[in-house]
Amino acid sequence: MERKYSQQLLTSMLERQHVINENGLDILIKPIPETDEPGVLDPRFYQSMESILKGFKGMLVKMMLKGSRKKNIQKSAAQMRKMMNGVNSIPITEDVDVRHATVQNGDVAVPVRIYTSQKKNGELQPVFYYIHGGGFVAGGPEVVEEMCKLVVANTGCVSIQVDYRLAPENPYPAGLDDCYTVLKWIYTHAEEFNGDPNRICISGDSAGGNLATVCTMKDRDEGTQMVKAQALLYPSVDAAGMQEHMQRRDVYEISPSQDKEIRSILNLLSGGLGTVRLGEYLGVSDDTIPYVSPLRGDLKGMPPVIILFGEYDFLRIEDDAYALKLKASGVKVKTVRYKGLSHGFADQVGVTPQAEDSLIEIGNFMLENV
Repeated sequence: MERKYSQQLLTSMLERQHVINENGLDILIKPIPETDEPGVLDPRFYQSMESILKGFKGMLVKMMLKGSRKKNIQKSAAQMRKMMNGVNSIPITEDVDVRHATVQNGDVAVPVRIYTSQKKNGELQPVFYYIHGGGFVAGGPEVVEEMCKLVVANTGCVSIQVDYRLAPENPYPAGLDDCYTVLKWIYTHAEEFNGDPNRICISGDSAGGNLATVCTMKDRDEGTQMVKAQALLYPSVDAAGMQEHMQRRDVYEISPSQDKEIRSILNLLSGGLGTVRLGEYLGVSDDTIPYVSPLRGDLKGMPPVIILFGEYDFLRIEDDAYALKLKASGVKVKTVRYKGLSHGFADQVGVTPQAEDSLIEIGNFMLENV
């Protein structure tokens, strides 16, 4: 299918992107393709705001219903699945094959999808291991399939994504165990599908970015060094402090012409989620542990990482802090901020130019660092 935007918009972003330095951290700024006006939303995101706000309002109402804590969490998880399990991308790639397999994690058969290019050259290719987002309770392979295909089409790599078990039905660390088991499986089986086990890049969006980060931490802690690079899209890295971060407004540039709209986006989760900590969805009693909130852990010895997020993402503050801590820990980090966007834009392949651009950035970073 054809893209819903002109590829000239990709060129416009590339020609006008620039680097700024904030608190000692270099950040690559990606402009809104059509304008340099500060403090405004991307026009495509602006048009979709009504449905986004309506969906989140329904979710928050369910979270604040009278009843037991457990029932409220189950109801809000069901609402999140209604919101997040839809496919927002359209196919724009060709010559990418998909096959299904399962990986055994004890008694659990974990589904995986393997994406390979039809244009094989006989050499082992980098492996792009992707973990979908969805607040640990939602999302699935279909939502991010076109993302994986696009990275394969652009780089010739092999991509694998995991359909891990979701909370709250499967409490922590079930989902993490699935993801880490698949990482180890990739390392031992990569050559079977033309992948190079010594060139693994792990990636994920939002909650998937958290799981990708924690898998990398476990890999470092166990001394296995399977992961050579990380690509994180607006990752959740501080579950314990998420509410505190979301209350801040001082870092955001907001035009008076869109003050109401932008504040509505920034306030989406700060009210309702204030009654339920993310750790409660996961079923953990201590959400400050590094394997839940990696921002609070030791980051020394982590492999190179690219972090990408929107200007008005409610996770922006913790992502900025994470990038700064990575740099201070001696880790190679590239930070990319998309002007005018909020959370969850990368799964709109073929619909928004920023989704495609972010996956080009990720593919290039992977090839440079694995």
